Amino acid sequence: MAEERVEGIVLRTTIYKETHRIITLFTADAGLISLMVKGVKSPERMVLITPFSQIEVFFRKKLSDLYLLKDGSLIADNLFLRQKWNYLETAGKMAQMILHSQMPGKPAPLLYALFLACLKQLPQFEEPAPLLLLFYLKLLTHEGILSLDDKAAFPISLSTQQWDVMMELAQSKSFQALHKRKGLTSLLQQLEKNLKDIL
Repeated sequence: MAEERVEGIVLRTTIYKETHRIITLFTADAGLISLMVKGVKSPERMVLITPFSQIEVFFRKKLSDLYLLKDGSLIADNLFLRQKWNYLETAGKMAQMILHSQMPGKPAPLLYALFLACLKQLPQFEEPAPLLLLFYLKLLTHEGILSLDDKAAFPISLSTQQWDVMMELAQSKSFQALHKRKGLTSLLQQLEKNLKDIL
């Protein structure tokens, strides 16, 4: 079979034998894909299995859903996410929701662009709650669960004020207004309690 090329962000790395790893890559064109990476002891391979690295890979499809990575290169290591615990925690929560909500092979170009943009924005936020809440709301909209004009259909009971805040964030087209947002932690926590059940 011919090799295919894809760009993506590593969401998860699983140990397989001593020198092999299985990575779950989130891509714009192919959604979630799983790749077997052999010989990970070399530095060139190590960068390809680091969570939140943005990489370009060439792979060969097999009969199963686990593909074989043939070659790859680093686009961005995103090591800035390791500068603060809350950056890494926030990135991890976004990754978990993508893994929970997306199907293998289902293209998701808008969600991929949103995830990448949110990762890059994290260092601009002293408190990442507004950014994480925005990501969740955009994800719910992307999946058709959050309808901007139907509060009654939303599966979580919210006050009118909470709904208005959610609508404003869900329709936001820039990150600029988020920096002025305060007091969103309780709304974020309420959403997080129910998120996996409604996605």
